[in-house]
Amino acid sequence: MRDKIGKFEILRLLGQGAMGKVFLGRDPALERQVAVKTIRLGSAFGAEATARFEREARAAGSMNHPNVVTVFEFGEDDGLYYMAMELVEGEDLEVLIRSRLCPVPELLELLAQACEGLAYAHGRGIVHRDIKPSNILVSRAGRRPLAKLMDFGVALVGHSDLTQQGNWMGTVNYMAPEYLDSGKAGPASDIFAMGVILYEIISGGRRPFTGETATSVLTAILRQPPAPFQPEEVQGLNPGLLEVVQRALAKLPAQRFESADAMAAAIRRCVDGPAEAAPAPPAAGQTLVVAKNGKGQCMSLRVALRQAGPGCRIVVMPGVYRESLEVDHPVEIIGEGGPSEVVIESAKGPCLTLKAPGVRLVNLLLQGTSADAAPALLVAQGDALVEDCEIAAGAGPGVLVQQHAEVRLARCLIAGPCRAGLRVEAGARAAAAGCRIQNTRGVGVELLPGAHAALEDCEVYGQEAGGVEVEADARAELKGCRITGSGSAGLLVLERGQAALDDCELAGHAGAGVLALAGAVVQLNGCRVSGNAGLGAAVLGAGLLTLDGCELKANVEPAVLFQHGATVQMKGCKVSDGQSFGVVCGGAGRGVLEGCEIYGNARTGAKVEPGGSLLLVRCDLRDGRDTGILLFEDAEVTLEECVVHRNARGGILLAKDASDPILRGGNRIQDSLLRARADGGVVKVAPVQ
Repeated sequence: MRDKIGKFEILRLLGQGAMGKVFLGRDPALERQVAVKTIRLGSAFGAEATARFEREARAAGSMNHPNVVTVFEFGEDDGLYYMAMELVEGEDLEVLIRSRLCPVPELLELLAQACEGLAYAHGRGIVHRDIKPSNILVSRAGRRPLAKLMDFGVALVGHSDLTQQGNWMGTVNYMAPEYLDSGKAGPASDIFAMGVILYEIISGGRRPFTGETATSVLTAILRQPPAPFQPEEVQGLNPGLLEVVQRALAKLPAQRFESADAMAAAIRRCVDGPAEAAPAPPAAGQTLVVAKNGKGQCMSLRVALRQAGPGCRIVVMPGVYRESLEVDHPVEIIGEGGPSEVVIESAKGPCLTLKAPGVRLVNLLLQGTSADAAPALLVAQGDALVEDCEIAAGAGPGVLVQQHAEVRLARCLIAGPCRAGLRVEAGARAAAAGCRIQNTRGVGVELLPGAHAALEDCEVYGQEAGGVEVEADARAELKGCRITGSGSAGLLVLERGQAALDDCELAGHAGAGVLALAGAVVQLNGCRVSGNAGLGAAVLGAGLLTLDGCELKANVEPAVLFQHGATVQMKGCKVSDGQSFGVVCGGAGRGVLEGCEIYGNARTGAKVEPGGSLLLVRCDLRDGRDTGILLFEDAEVTLEECVVHRNARGGILLAKDASDPILRGGNRIQDSLLRARADGGVVKVAPVQ
């Protein structure tokens, strides 16, 4: 067994298969344990095995999601391909299903989590093609079990031609009919495989399509319905779960769930809701008109809701309707006329409280004027779609999503003197697209512990408190958003919270642009963090901050700060024109910067304080108004193929008792190397060899 593969120290063998081995490894730079998966070039499995290995690294390595195993690095070392990935300590879902020691509700929650990871992969153009229980690992390292999807070795990545469509890849028992028929797989094919796993969970390990040979199994999948459940298998279960199985295993892809996220939501509704049959289908074509002038069937929305059956469409004519209403069955409420012409106003309690799945609100102004903490819109149960609405609350949040409920907001405006624009409670989910959240007295978006929110092309600005706050075990995904001008931090992620930002702007905040506390995990991809009166981006405690292709510019305090055991990974970033330091690695902080540019800052480009460790690879530190690098005693900095030039005071300044920097691989340090004297002055020293 090798002592080292790539940069990773090999500790022991974890397992092996026909094509390679998996080792327990250690990353010396970040001091963390990893799983190192290997395959030897020229193995008996040939080019296809190598291509599958590369495909897995490329697919999984492009993703960052709590329900997908993270790949850190991929490379080749002396004829050995290796992939370093997150070490998951636990069992796979197949073991848990067949042992029958894990409660069914817990298995269902794990499957819902795996569906969320799958939906994330689908959103990035990746079709897994080998969904099965053994490819879902279950970690028990945290307070609750966490499912992690793995093994993307046969995934279809975008327009990849590593394996041509038309050839079967995967495990036959989980293959969808259209895949067997044509060899072409899509997201719906993965959803079919999730349906097979759901069937196994309910049945205790039995599969829906069986046969004595592979051919007979294929025939069953293509031609036969799933085998019926036994009465004892479904006793006490919500009948809605059987409908979820039936929909996921539909022969036609169009009849399955529209997304893996939708399947996850359906599973959770069955687990959390009462065990009763689904409501009757909507009344086709039923419409009620509400008008204050008596020209509709009703003059009051309350009366219209009492008369409307499930699936009814309620059209509301312009006017002010001073009512506090509960919606307890699926209906559409659509305002006629221009923006803000249909007003639902409440001085006591929410304007609307939604307690049913499938509710849709369009073109309404919800005006909460209550002095208590009531929200303007309360999503208490089910899932709701809110489009082109304006929402303003008094003292409470604009929109409150309670436990296990879901809301989708599209092109909405949330404003007013409320405590939060959008507040999402534990276990609830919210999605917003093209929305504006502005000028609240509290935060713009508040995710309480265990909540999840996804925002795309939204603006969050002018809040008296922070822009977006993510509490413990909550998760935020932001894409193409602008978070500006708040009275505190643009993004605050508390301990164990998670946030992933893609192509976002965080600017003009009174505090930090991004602030992550102990145990938080934050990823910024292609983001701009600029003009903040505090720090640009900071992580404190044992958290992780990853920045890829980001620009941090003109911040008053240091652009990047990490300390107290925090880790920062930066790749292809620009840190410029700040009024303080560029990058500060504080005590016990660990940082890796690759291909970054640090220039034009008022103070030192990179400062490493006592106990800190910083690795710079192919970085350019230039044109600073002080030194390029400042290194204190008991600190460590390593430069590899870096350039340090045109800094006003010098290239590297060492504290009196600081160790020399470690230089590797052709650095160009064109500025002076300085060391501090006991009297506070500095003296030039010979270049480090």
